[in-house]
Amino acid sequence: MRRWDFKLSELCEHVRLPQGQLLEDFTCGDTDIDDFFRKESLLYEKELLSKSYCFFDNRKNCIICAFSLSNDSIKTPLLTKSARNRLQRNIPNEKRTRTYPAVLLGQLGVNANYRNMSIGTQTIEYLKTWLTHSSNKTGCRFILVDSLNNPQTINFYERNGFIPLYSSEQEERKAFMLPSSVSLRTRMMYCDLKLWLQTR
Repeated sequence: MRRWDFKLSELCEHVRLPQGQLLEDFTCGDTDIDDFFRKESLLYEKELLSKSYCFFDNRKNCIICAFSLSNDSIKTPLLTKSARNRLQRNIPNEKRTRTYPAVLLGQLGVNANYRNMSIGTQTIEYLKTWLTHSSNKTGCRFILVDSLNNPQTINFYERNGFIPLYSSEQEERKAFMLPSSVSLRTRMMYCDLKLWLQTR
């Protein structure tokens, strides 16, 4: 199947992440992400910390991609002044507040056999639509992601409408009170769902 022919929402079902052999057979090629879904996702659910979902292909009886979601927020008092200004630029003054509702995309893994088929991008688009749908039972202005700090992953999220919460690694280290010698394993990024809705 050619890359542009695979339509995730047409060929797969969005379901809670199954346990057992189906999950054992799933690999995205990243050991940390695979281990999270196999060993930790159920514990996170039991503690009400996150829920994990997947797109499941019934025809091939396999998980195409898996992701976890948690409630979160962006707390403006914890941001640097420049990060706060960037974030609030598109929010009317009378609606500015100390916290903004968000959903954290904690983990996202695409089946290694389905690489280069835009599965990750289709999943992000699905989440944006899902979180802004009129049936959503709560307000959600932002999607947050703690992206792996490498050019390929950062570029993927940027192509999908995310921007770094902090303009530089130095600014992010400062916000988290980390010494400048510490290299950041991840970078916090966000997508403004209101802006996304306006460009659809």
